[in-house]
Amino acid sequence: MPYYIAPPPMNPLTRLLAGVLAVLALVGAFFFGFFILIFALGFGLVGWLALSLRLWWLRRKNPAAPAPGKDRADDVIDADYRVVSRKDEE
Repeated sequence: MPYYIAPPPMNPLTRLLAGVLAVLALVGAFFFGFFILIFALGFGLVGWLALSLRLWWLRRKNPAAPAPGKDRADDVIDADYRVVSRKDEE
């Protein structure tokens, strides 16, 4: 035998009103959760865009290496070398 804090209403009108209120509460909870989800996704999208823009800006200002096929700068000397002596061998 189930034990209720308050027994269910016996009047059909109050039962209908309780059912409608329960459905409205569920719909309200669904839409509240939906808007929280939309807010979180929007916040994540804005953060991702900000991070992407920042990384693009840093890469644009300081390229790591010249692109293939581009000429090197005139002040770069590319040569082979041979070690003549080392100080730690003495």
